Amino acid sequence: MSTTKYISISSQKGGVGKTTINILAASIFHFLGKEKVAVIDCDYPQHSLEGLRNKELAQLQADPVKAAEFQVLNMQSYPIVDCTVKEALDVAKEMDGQFDLVFIDTPGTINVPGLLELWKQLDYVFMPLEADVLSVEATIPFAGALETFVIGKPGSRLKQYYAFWNKHIKSEKQDFYNKTEELFAQQNIPFLKSRLEHSVNYKKEGMRSTMFPLSKEFMRLGITGLIQEISQIIFADKVLAKATASTEASKAL
Repeated sequence: MSTTKYISISSQKGGVGKTTINILAASIFHFLGKEKVAVIDCDYPQHSLEGLRNKELAQLQADPVKAAEFQVLNMQSYPIVDCTVKEALDVAKEMDGQFDLVFIDTPGTINVPGLLELWKQLDYVFMPLEADVLSVEATIPFAGALETFVIGKPGSRLKQYYAFWNKHIKSEKQDFYNKTEELFAQQNIPFLKSRLEHSVNYKKEGMRSTMFPLSKEFMRLGITGLIQEISQIIFADKVLAKATASTEASKAL
């Protein structure tokens, strides 16, 4: 049985940061968590993740100092494969068993041929939203589509989907956040506790690198908490196995 986990940071609302968070999560799990990670970029036609990787490769070729820094780190970057949604399913199946985590960056619209079948390949979907009515209104039907057409359907491995706040502004009144979480609870849409803070740092190259680990100066803004919470969800079987082994060991003593 394969232990590869397929996850996606997905949204049907543009501009909520799904691509940036895909990069952050993939890089943190790969470089800092030491998980074997791969990324499938089927967000056609922009292919932002593949575009960023190509930009970074060009920068390394043009900057000897940066290239030397990369060599000193002696870290192999994770693969990024760009393809269409229809091709993504076959690409994902080829990666099965070769990686611990496969991140899939999907288009920001449901009406794409093959997307339903691709969703069925995923283990978990994490849906970022911001404190905006349009963002909330786009996320609820997205969760509804996953619930209606994917979870529990033949051939589907999707276990659950979760919403979480991105671009959270602590200084604002929290009424909108609290009322939204109450609304989602009524709709039976799980909500993560972690909140990614709003920050201009997300626009910095060091924050969105696919080839270098995230600098310590950026390991705040809620990122650490989010990754830990996601990790506890997607690797729950490992945690359970460790707990069981510990219990059995205690009994043996």
